[in-house]
Amino acid sequence: MMNLEKPSPVDFAAYVEVMTAALELAIPDEIKPGVAANVEHIWDIAQPVLSFPLPDTVESAATFEP
Repeated sequence: MMNLEKPSPVDFAAYVEVMTAALELAIPDEIKPGVAANVEHIWDIAQPVLSFPLPDTVESAATFEP
């Protein structure tokens, strides 16, 4: 199983800078702290789903149908 725990310490501001450059996004400097805060919040929200244990026999679905 992958280790999905938040590395300590995480620099979400640096992550936003790197991803902004990599994706060629135009994010104004004045809102980047808020973007970094939201990325951290999303990480925290996702942890229960990402850390849910699945047996090795589970296969992913070929297509998603709601």
